[in-house]
Amino acid sequence: MKMRTMFTSAVLLFFPVVLNAQGINLECEALAKKMVSRFAEQGLLNTDTHAQQRANAISLELCNEIEKSAEVQHKAAKESALQNWIFENRPEKPGNRRLKNLKR
Repeated sequence: MKMRTMFTSAVLLFFPVVLNAQGINLECEALAKKMVSRFAEQGLLNTDTHAQQRANAISLELCNEIEKSAEVQHKAAKESALQNWIFENRPEKPGNRRLKNLKR
């Protein structure tokens, strides 16, 4: 039991590092360029360089906002999963005690 407690403590100390280790990368620059070129091909955007640069900037800005929102949601989901794991893995939970008593 002592080893399990040490392992759980190590996981809890290391987990914040894991949460921030992997960010969501939507490759916004490439996506923005692709959007602008597709709009231009379809005739939805002027071929004027200034209009394309502005459309590219807007696309990049929106993509970055989506990326940040996805990271926040992903981090919240990971934290929720950790909380659920911690509380579900407790052997002293009342439900687990009842199951142990039924097995005896």
